[in-house]
Formats: sequence, structure tokens, C-alpha cells
Amino acid sequence: MLIKTNTEFIQHYFEDSSGVLGAYAEKVAIAESNKDVIDLLQDATKTNTPVTVVGGATGVTGGCLAFGGIILSTERLNNIGVIKPITDKKAVLKVGAGTFVSDIKNYVLKNGWMYPPDPTEKNATIGGNIATNASGGRGFKYGTTRDYINAVEIVFPDGSLAYIKRGIIFANNNNEITFQTSKGDKKIKLPDYKLPNIKNATGYFNYKNADLIDVFIGNEGTLGVIVSAEIVLIQPFETLFGGIIFFDDRKKSWDFVKEIRNLSKKQISENDINALSIEYFDRNALELIKKDYPMMPGDLDAGILFEQDCKKTNYDLLLDKWIKIIENYGIDINNVWFATNEKEQEEFRKFRHKIPERVNELVKKYKIPKVGTDIAVPHNKLEEMIYFCEDKFNQAKLMHLTFGHIGESHLHANLIAKSKEEYEKCRNIYLEIAKKAVELGGTVSAEHGIGKTKHPFAETMLGKKGIEEMRRFKLSLDSSNILGQNNIFKIK
Repeated sequence: MLIKTNTEFIQHYFEDSSGVLGAYAEKVAIAESNKDVIDLLQDATKTNTPVTVVGGATGVTGGCLAFGGIILSTERLNNIGVIKPITDKKAVLKVGAGTFVSDIKNYVLKNGWMYPPDPTEKNATIGGNIATNASGGRGFKYGTTRDYINAVEIVFPDGSLAYIKRGIIFANNNNEITFQTSKGDKKIKLPDYKLPNIKNATGYFNYKNADLIDVFIGNEGTLGVIVSAEIVLIQPFETLFGGIIFFDDRKKSWDFVKEIRNLSKKQISENDINALSIEYFDRNALELIKKDYPMMPGDLDAGILFEQDCKKTNYDLLLDKWIKIIENYGIDINNVWFATNEKEQEEFRKFRHKIPERVNELVKKYKIPKVGTDIAVPHNKLEEMIYFCEDKFNQAKLMHLTFGHIGESHLHANLIAKSKEEYEKCRNIYLEIAKKAVELGGTVSAEHGIGKTKHPFAETMLGKKGIEEMRRFKLSLDSSNILGQNNIFKIK
């Protein structure tokens, strides 16, 4: 275990991508083994010392920011194991929680495999991705981190260690689960609130007969410290192409997304359209990066970025089908940017990531935390949700832009405050948006979690009773309430 107390050295542990200021801690403990984590948590429990876990510090809700106590860094728990094929199409790999997702993806690709989750921030760690159930742009086809976690090793605050494998232990009809740890059995009862049947990262996982491993995915560092995971790998696609389509009418872009979504769901053969990702940029998001990409067409109302993976033998056939659909929307194909090789595809990724980069620059400039929505709603409610948001933004006359995973009806509306007064106005608008999303059967957070910045929105969705149920549940695994204090909900 490495212990760091020098203020200058540990300063970077007090920042993430949320814009939240004022974080501090007595020291940073850099774990080098499972035993280090066990010993630290045991000691912290005895002394009631808060512990905040940090991986890549790339979160946007302040979940890894400490306000007192000890920071536990997993950065040295970064071992990558041996790939173990299960079938010719599936393999598993054990990785340390502090391993960068980018390192995992590069390593497995060199060895003929692929790790599908594709979070926007490539400097994120696998432990952080598991803690928030991250997804990213390719979630439309591949799903979320949860879908590729086969097992986890987790240390609880009492120092007990558990190895939890998917498909072994499930909650009974009363939401109760009993499982083994190195210090004996633990018995837990999950909260009783109801979660929506869509992409969701709000609250502890409690769907009927929940798999135990899913309870700890998305727990935001509040229930235990994940020290390693066994991830699922699949065969990589042969090739892919993509495009950025610029629309002069956002309604047309939404109609285009509906058509592509429906075609992808109906896919029967490998020669049918089956989008890998479908991303959305509104007029303001495109305007924000106009100086970076001056070659963008003028008079834009929306943009759609899409990807399609395929075999080399049906590449031309599928590209042809996409072109025909695009032209059906009155789009001049000469104004569509296509990526037909790996280098061009990487430029598209930079285009997509440039928007949150520019947003984060503004947040740092104004020194006011970002207010960014993470809502998702059922597909048939998406347009209603977008119109509702835009009405609120325009009435308030605040700087705003929207982008995100429109294929999953999951969008990030960003409100940029230039003063504390504007920040409060932004928060109030977000609360109204959260209530509307819940009313429409959606979630207030689909991938970023709640962290320390979105407590009121979680309460909007789960109610005061639901928050109390989560507090009770946390205490059943963290009796001293030391882990991830004020993540998801405030401690009492």
C-alpha cells in the first residue's frame, strides 16, 4: 500500500469531470493488492473513517470526489490476465479494477477478440465502468457494461472478500439474497421500489429475481470495493463504415432514427441494416464545435452519427442501403461525411467526443458545476421529452445543447451556467425535466449514475421511501456507513 499525504501530489485526486469543487482528503491510499484493500477497509470501519474509491476520475457526477476521510485509489490494481476462450465466439478475461478500458480493448483486439462496451471517456477504468454501469455510443447494439461482466471480486467494509459469478445466486421472490464471503454468509434484502424497464443507472438494481452480481454493478462505490472482474469478450467485426448526416430539420432526423432503429430490430440476415450506434447532435451542439470543423454545411438543425459493422463481402451492399435511405430524406449525399476506414472512423470518434470536451472547457472557465441531464425515456415518448426540454431552456434563456444516444432514446442535455444564480436556475429546470422523464416512464439517469450531484432527481424517481430503502440496504453491507458517502443519496 502506498500512502500519499503531500497536498501538491494528491491535488489531482480532487477533480473529475463534474465541475464540483472543494474536494479534500486526509490522504490517498494506493492499493497494490486485495490485502491492501481488505486491511484499509477493516481499519476504516473500526475508526469510522470515510473511504472514497477512485479509479480514472472521469465521472461527471462527483462520485469519486472525497469530502474528508481517505481516498482509496485502485490505479495499481491493473493486471490483465490470460484470455480464456469458452467457445469460438466467446471468451473471458480477468482484469484488475484499475485497468484502463482503452488498455483492455487494445490488448484483446491484438489477440483476436473484442470488448464491446465503448464509453466516451477512454481513460476510465473498468472498475469505474462497473461502478456506474457505463455504456457509451455503441450501447445501441452491444448494451451496457453489465452485459459483459461475468464475475467480480469485491471487498466489503468489514474486510470480507466475495467472488460473485453471474448466473449462480439470485434474489428470491421477497428480494432476499444469501451469499458466501471469506468471513461467512451475508444475507441482504434489496429495496422494493420499482425501476423502469429501460436503460437505467438510478438506484440499486432490484429487478425481480435479480442476479447477485447485478446488485453490485452500478452501486457507485457505496456497497463494496470491486478489486477485479472477469469480463466477456466476443469476436470482433471484420470491418465497419459510418457517417455523419447533417439535417436542416431536426424532425427529419428523428424520423430517420426511428426507421433505422426499426430496421435494426427486424434484422434477419447479415445483409440487413443493423446499426452499431446512432448518435444525435442538436443545432447548439454542432455550433459549439463549428470552429473545430468549419467544413460543416451551413444552416444545420441536427446531426446524426451512425455506424454499421459488417463483413467485407457485404460492405458495398449495406453501404448502398444506407445511402438510399439517407437520400429518401432529401439529403444531398455529397454533404454526408462517410468514414470508410479505421483512420476516418477515429476522426468521427473525435468529432463525437469534441462536444463534451468543449462543454468541460466552459465548465472550467466559469468555475460553475455543469448541469447535464442523463435521462432516457421509452422510444414513443422521446419527441415529447425533447420538446419539453427545449421549451424550458428557451424560456429560461440559458446556454444549452443536447447530444447523445438517440438510438436508445437516451440524451444528454447540457446547461452551461455562468453564475451561481444561473446554476440554481439550471438545477430547477433539471428537476422539472426529471419529473417529466419519470412521468413518461423514463429514468433520471441512464448511464452516469447519481453520484453527489443528482440526489433530488433520484428522489423524484424513487420517492422518499425509496431513498430510505437504499439507506437501509447500504447499512446491511456497510454498517459503519463509511463507503462512498453521499453517493446516490445523502447520509444521515
